[in-house]
Amino acid sequence: MNKRVTLKDIAKVLNVTPATVSKALRECDDISKGMQKTVKETAGELGYRPNILARSLINKKSKLLGVVIPDLRISFFTEVTRGIYEEASKLGYEAILMVHDENPENEKKKLEFLSDINVDGILIASADSNENLKLLETISSHGIKIVAWDRKIEGLDFPVVHGDDRKAAFNLTSEIIKQGRKKIAFIGATKSIQLANDRINGFIDAHKHHGISLNENLIVPCERKFEASFNEMKKTLEKINDIDAVVCFGGVVAYGAGSAILELDKSIPDDIMLGEFGDNSLVTRLGVSYYTVNQNPYRIGIEAVNLIVKCIESDGECQIEKDQIIETKILYRNVGARTFDN
Repeated sequence: MNKRVTLKDIAKVLNVTPATVSKALRECDDISKGMQKTVKETAGELGYRPNILARSLINKKSKLLGVVIPDLRISFFTEVTRGIYEEASKLGYEAILMVHDENPENEKKKLEFLSDINVDGILIASADSNENLKLLETISSHGIKIVAWDRKIEGLDFPVVHGDDRKAAFNLTSEIIKQGRKKIAFIGATKSIQLANDRINGFIDAHKHHGISLNENLIVPCERKFEASFNEMKKTLEKINDIDAVVCFGGVVAYGAGSAILELDKSIPDDIMLGEFGDNSLVTRLGVSYYTVNQNPYRIGIEAVNLIVKCIESDGECQIEKDQIIETKILYRNVGARTFDN
């Protein structure tokens, strides 16, 4: 056959009604075990596959989860996604992965597609924008459950599974200060999403806690791109040459900033200590030792799935903790040696 096998095709072969075939495949009690066996065997021989979307319209459940991801090139997001699809599979759900590349228009298209195919729930790390708040609210009003991960969606009361970014930034900066560094820069996103504000505030908190004055010129805004962080770090070091450490928003920023430091013939970590969020494998390409925040991404993925499935399968109102915090850990990635936990 060159076309998709339907219930009518199976019914024609067996000389029964399509309704009988449908009931047999669903193992309904009013269809004998013998007929159920015959229908299943014939369906297998013909290569029948159920139409998931059609079934979801009948059952009002698709067993599909949409996963909206910022960037799969970053190992943090990859590990969250692994946790999501492995846990979803254990619980009988399939995960559809969609990437928005930090573009609100891309995100809008992905959300509309997931809504159109009637997924049961959407797990989202939203782009740096409030442009899709109304769309998210509309999707939720249609009965599709939404859980945010890594990033809160400001203005909407969706549950979120994430690390405590302010606390993590405080701990990371404090660890660097304990190593004797006092002229510390922060480079990366400094607005638009809540976690950026949290990381900046944690960075500032650590300076206050340890009695170190903060030079506002050492807070360097830049896009989360290699070229942007490379150029901004280079310009900053050329203007302020006594910086002895830099805390980077994430792995891509750290890779760019670290490359700029090395190009200016400065040593990492001897001259300038490097710290970053996400425990990103990209940073290891620099071949230097550095501090990192392990945000336990795999666990974030698992807990996000458990939370959304609980909401999907709840008979009444889903009673859950709206803000679920996953513990983070500060690690020192020591090139040529084992990893030290702090």
